[in-house]
Amino acid sequence: MPEMKRGRGRPRRQGADEEILTLARELLRERGYRDFTVDAISERTGIAKTTIYRRFPSKGALVGAAIAPLGGQTESDDVLTVLRETAAVLQLLKVPEGEAIDVVKAVVEPRRARLVELLARDGVAEAELRADLMIGALLTRLLVTRATLEDAEGEIAARVLAVAS
Repeated sequence: MPEMKRGRGRPRRQGADEEILTLARELLRERGYRDFTVDAISERTGIAKTTIYRRFPSKGALVGAAIAPLGGQTESDDVLTVLRETAAVLQLLKVPEGEAIDVVKAVVEPRRARLVELLARDGVAEAELRADLMIGALLTRLLVTRATLEDAEGEIAARVLAVAS
């Protein structure tokens, strides 16, 4: 049997990825996203920040990897339970920070207000809820499936608009 060659550099520490991710989940629960730091992960695990960043190139990537198992496939057949599970995972992020969230908020907030105004003007019941559903559907399509409103010759746009009716 041929001898296996070892890769370049120091061998990876066994279990380090899971140790990092487990501690990341704990820190998210304790501190929330805003006060979550890679420095704290490094200090508590004894794993160098450079090693952590080599495996997870940003704070967001690390948090995403840490919460991925929590937000994975659910076994529930109950819609409300699925929504509660989703909310519980998202709650770990508490008060999201960073330029991307600020940009999304700056784009969504005034447009949500305008949607509420337009829906109420048109006599749509529960205008705020309907606006939230429309924006939520749009964000899901853009962020999860990467679909745009123009995809499938407006099919997605029609579906998002149908939420309001």
